[in-house]
Amino acid sequence: MEDIKITMKLEKNEHELVKADFQQKLRTLRAFEEALREADKHFYLRLMNDETVEIIDLLSGSKRYVNIACDNAAAMMYDIFRQAGDWIL
Repeated sequence: MEDIKITMKLEKNEHELVKADFQQKLRTLRAFEEALREADKHFYLRLMNDETVEIIDLLSGSKRYVNIACDNAAAMMYDIFRQAGDWIL
């Protein structure tokens, strides 16, 4: 049996929307890091892909992973608190 290959071609405007969404998520994570620093919590939040954020405690080096699949900026922050808030705070 032959493998079936599936490809996805994004139109130019779809590509721009994906890029804008990714940029918004990055801006949200940087603002979230800044807010945590103001509370004397030192974490690095890394957008690994469109579905996962890696949270790194800068003092201990410990890591956690949070699922943010299909989230907008507000839902992404909610997911981070819901899945790792006890550890962050």
